[in-house]
Amino acid sequence: MTGPGQVSPVAGTRSAVARASSADLTLRRFRAWASVARSAALFVLPLPLVLAIVAATIAGDGDRLGLSAAALLSFWGAGMMTWRTLAAEARYSLGDRLDLPVFPAKLLAAPITAGGAAMAAAAGGQTSSGSLVFALLAATGYLCFYGLDKRPRRIEVPQTDGVDATLVRRQLEEGYQRLRRIEAASRAIRVPEFCRRLEGITAIGQKILEEIERDPRDANRARRFLNLYLDSAEQVTRDYARTHREVNDPSLEQNFRQLLVEMETNFAEQHRKLLEHDVVALDVDIEVLRTRLEHEAAPSRLEKQ
Repeated sequence: MTGPGQVSPVAGTRSAVARASSADLTLRRFRAWASVARSAALFVLPLPLVLAIVAATIAGDGDRLGLSAAALLSFWGAGMMTWRTLAAEARYSLGDRLDLPVFPAKLLAAPITAGGAAMAAAAGGQTSSGSLVFALLAATGYLCFYGLDKRPRRIEVPQTDGVDATLVRRQLEEGYQRLRRIEAASRAIRVPEFCRRLEGITAIGQKILEEIERDPRDANRARRFLNLYLDSAEQVTRDYARTHREVNDPSLEQNFRQLLVEMETNFAEQHRKLLEHDVVALDVDIEVLRTRLEHEAAPSRLEKQ
């Protein structure tokens, strides 16, 4: 509640956003996309093979020419696959992409890189055993440098009467995406207190989504959280991350602090309600079971009498 003449936290934050540029958002995206530049190694390091191709062409050495060209194509093919995968992972970590690629491109690019290294070694005069050593080193180096393909969190929604499992799964995917966007935006915020609060908010949000995943009937009770709270938390956090370093306004910081407290309270209250409903539902199930057992036991007692 705000009194006459006072500016609400949301209004104050959005007013500041209207006066700021998107420099911080650009910087945050640049940091995420910087990891994609690592794929350049697979394009740059094999460039000496171009000279080997030219030399083999001049010398008329067909075997060396074929091995060098095949090695170069292998490296560049692996580089293209790696670039696409790293780009998709960057968009996923920023929350701009809902899911990760299904095809494990890195897992395939590693042996392609190994094959390229083996052919390059053979073109350089190495024996079969020497080429095999280079191939193993290349595959190991690839996996150490790029790692394995990131796998998305597997969402399993049990079939429940009266619940559209496909719709709930979609809502959960969007919810996890919003949490990733909040986490990505928090990395651009320089105030440790705000980062800690956002970490707590996303942790509670994770628990709520896990609770809905465990019991999809909670999706109806958490509709306000899924459709309003998460969306508002993501929007305000991204707006503040974009403006807080360019807008020297103490009221903006105080407004955002108050807003974080309110969000944390709302998230915790939503989680508490879901847990309380589970307790009530368990009590009802126990009471129904007790009544049924007593009802079934009554004829047995009459027969003994």
